[in-house]
Amino acid sequence: MANSIADLQETIDEQQETIDQALEILEDAYTPEATRADLVEAMSQAIDVLSGEEEEGDETEEADDDD
Repeated sequence: MANSIADLQETIDEQQETIDQALEILEDAYTPEATRADLVEAMSQAIDVLSGEEEEGDETEEADDDD
């Protein structure tokens, strides 16, 4: 029983960390000078985090767009 509770707490902690990461992305983007494109990008990143996708692919794409 103790292992089940510990496992459950670990899962809760991992999920909270994911939610916190998504909130941080959204809060960082929510500024008066943010453009619609900035907000859409932040929403996309937050959705990726919440769905378990890595952000690294997005950074690579952005670097390619700057060329």
